[in-house]
Amino acid sequence: MKMICISCPRGCELDVEKNGGEVVVTGNACPRGEEYGKNELVNPTRMVTGLVKVAGMRKPLPVKTARPVPKGAIDAVLFAMHQMTVQLPVKIGDVIIPGVAGTGVDIVATANM
Repeated sequence: MKMICISCPRGCELDVEKNGGEVVVTGNACPRGEEYGKNELVNPTRMVTGLVKVAGMRKPLPVKTARPVPKGAIDAVLFAMHQMTVQLPVKIGDVIIPGVAGTGVDIVATANM
């Protein structure tokens, strides 16, 4: 399987193959590319960013996942963000939704309001 590594700005073209129980990655210029290729084949994850409503305001609060979530959970994470309304005050890094959508990953604020 061919893929482009997104771990750094270099954007190496990786060739990732499963050989028995082992994942073999070639084309990477750094160790992060090898790790990215293996993870992408076995358990692809992504950071998710979004906006949540703020009670009494038109301006929403920008948020993100504290760490990557499995790709299959992205829709559930976005739905949970859409359903949330936060009360002020909020500081950067405050947990807005703990363990969102059963992933164990927190949604955190990325702005002070």
